[in-house]
Amino acid sequence: MATQSPRLWQILTVVFLLISLALAIALIVVALELTEDRESKQAAARVGSSPSTGGNDVSKKPTTVKVTPDMKSRVFDDLTVAELENIREYMLRHSGLNLVPIENANVSSNYVFLMDLHLPDKADVLRHLDASGAAPARRARVVVYMGSSSGIREYLVGPLPNPSEAKFIGGQRGRIAWNSRPIDIVEQRELVALFRNVTETLYPVLKESYNYWFHNCTDRCLFFAPIPRALEATKRHIIFLTNMAQIDGYYLYTLSFSVIFDYPQGVGGKPAVFKVYYNDQRFDSAEELLQKYNNNQISKETYSLPQTGATYGSPERRPNDRETPKSSRRMPEQIEPDGKRYDVNGQRVEYMDWSFNFRMRTVSGLQLLDIRHRGERVAYEISMQDVAVYYGGKEPYGVFINYIDVGWALGTEHFPLVKGLDCPKHAVFFDNTFYKLQSGKPKTIKNAICVFEHNNGIPLRRHFSSDFFGAEQDDFAYVFGMVDTVVVVRAIATVWNYDYIFDYVFHHNGVIEVRVASTGYVEVFPFSDDGQIYANLVNREYNVGANIHHHMFNFKLDFDIGGLNNRFETWDIKTEDKPHPLVPGQKWIQKFFERNLKRTEEEARIKYNFDKPKYYVIYNAEKNNSIGYHRGYRIHSNGFSKMMLPEGWRIENAISWARQQVAVTKYKEDERTTAAIYTQADPFLPVVKFERFYSDNENIVDEDLVVWATMGLHHIPGMEDVPVTTTPGKQLSLVLAPLNYFDEDPSMRSRDGIVIRP
Repeated sequence: MATQSPRLWQILTVVFLLISLALAIALIVVALELTEDRESKQAAARVGSSPSTGGNDVSKKPTTVKVTPDMKSRVFDDLTVAELENIREYMLRHSGLNLVPIENANVSSNYVFLMDLHLPDKADVLRHLDASGAAPARRARVVVYMGSSSGIREYLVGPLPNPSEAKFIGGQRGRIAWNSRPIDIVEQRELVALFRNVTETLYPVLKESYNYWFHNCTDRCLFFAPIPRALEATKRHIIFLTNMAQIDGYYLYTLSFSVIFDYPQGVGGKPAVFKVYYNDQRFDSAEELLQKYNNNQISKETYSLPQTGATYGSPERRPNDRETPKSSRRMPEQIEPDGKRYDVNGQRVEYMDWSFNFRMRTVSGLQLLDIRHRGERVAYEISMQDVAVYYGGKEPYGVFINYIDVGWALGTEHFPLVKGLDCPKHAVFFDNTFYKLQSGKPKTIKNAICVFEHNNGIPLRRHFSSDFFGAEQDDFAYVFGMVDTVVVVRAIATVWNYDYIFDYVFHHNGVIEVRVASTGYVEVFPFSDDGQIYANLVNREYNVGANIHHHMFNFKLDFDIGGLNNRFETWDIKTEDKPHPLVPGQKWIQKFFERNLKRTEEEARIKYNFDKPKYYVIYNAEKNNSIGYHRGYRIHSNGFSKMMLPEGWRIENAISWARQQVAVTKYKEDERTTAAIYTQADPFLPVVKFERFYSDNENIVDEDLVVWATMGLHHIPGMEDVPVTTTPGKQLSLVLAPLNYFDEDPSMRSRDGIVIRP
């Protein structure tokens, strides 16, 4: 026993020391927490508010993300899988249409091409939302290809979820020409068979020139992109552009071979080869090209096989001797230290003073509805309408390559967003469910939309108030300001080569910002010396250039400021020239502004003119702020650009919405959108022509008004646009800013604000 006592005491001593050390560490932690808490409270007292958690106290009101919405907001929700399936089955049973499933259809069949939610009339929705009226019936717009009679019909199908009626849509959309239909999998099957015959005939040409062909091609396959674009009204032409396939960045490997098909017996007949192009030369048939090629009567060319690895079109990081960043340190990230400060209820978002619904319209993409600030509706709808990209170039590219992207159902071209790249890691993601054109069945794209709060990295407002009576230059009375944190709704559409990032941004000061940025691969075409006025050469080995083009985006802004009866006026900025009051014989020139009420739709068509700057103002003449000014919103953009084609000239008719940068029209149910899926194929006789919206020149004073705003970007690509064009310099913004809507900046109520006094 005696021999064990020293060892026992040693063990007890070690245990005691460990306990003492643990207690010391605990005391230090407690002291630090008390110090931090005291400093936090002192800072809060200095700022004049509690520690910032924003407009919501997260300790009392945690964010909720509800899958099932409340019934009132359900009126705007996208069609569900069950609703789409029920519509499909109902239409197939419709005795008068003789429809077949798209998988069993040929070009002469009748089948459903497209389905999308058809929002109820605005008056019915407002009665439901604002006056406890009954919920309007949910219905869908269904596009039917009537191949048996070479026509297109549109129906309103409902009520959902169990439809019992299909009502034909007449009026402006009642007669839709067969030649204007978007290309689909059914027609494409027929064209591909014809294209295979052409390429099989030209196999010696394709193999010798490109080492790529189409039939039995294994790993040397041509990739083709069929583009419908009529050369004349009522006609139908489709061009097949070709690229090398099965390689990264195949968009940049365009070949100097293309085929144009037409319908010589009329749009209800069979397609045939119209023209064949090879190496900047035109032929009437594949046989003519082959004969002249074999007889050495034409200019030939040969392409080398594309390189592999991190080069040209590849997305892989390029090897270099100056890696950036120099270390493996990770990039900064934003976090939500107290959790989310917004709530999501189905497809409705509440953030600080803002609330709104969002949905993905199948034809044109993101649509925001019932936008309110502090419960008061500012706008009924803010939405993407149409996207056009018009190119310049040599034949055939300058003739055919003019895109109206809704012709490919833009809302179906939104693919999964990448967490940490496309949206912050803390974003909330939403799926996009739609009727898939190729399969005739519902399709759900996961994570196609995201919502997140974001620190813009710039003060929303700030001021350093100098103390001019202080002894030192940096003495100050106070510093105050607020970080510009916003909530963003984002979706990214990828239409063939281009990616468009669409953002709807809500600021604390009552500003709504609509942003679009362009990125993705530039489209390249065969390059020649006499084509340098259209393009810059971006790859000498494959002899391709990136052509000049003009991106145009049209948005709908359905303001309801203080109710439905609104006015539109410009505040024209001018100069006055008068005698100088203090210097005799000299002039005094200064700016002033003049309010100019627009009374008719024609007066409210605004073509931006740098020589005549002005504010564009929507307001309610019956609703005033405390000073007595009419409450309103101002429309501003950094992205106004000029459409340079002559008005009324051929393909310009397709995008008459681009003739002006701002237009204001009276709300009508049959003028809901500028977008139509048919305009890509036939731009000469568009089913929806914006010119008709204002041609009746209605009164717009104290009416329910809609603003149609168009932004654009002229792009002459250079070599830095390879492999993909980058977003800086290609971001367009449409700002909707309160103008006398409030009595002061509403962000002054936010607990995110900071005040520092010495």
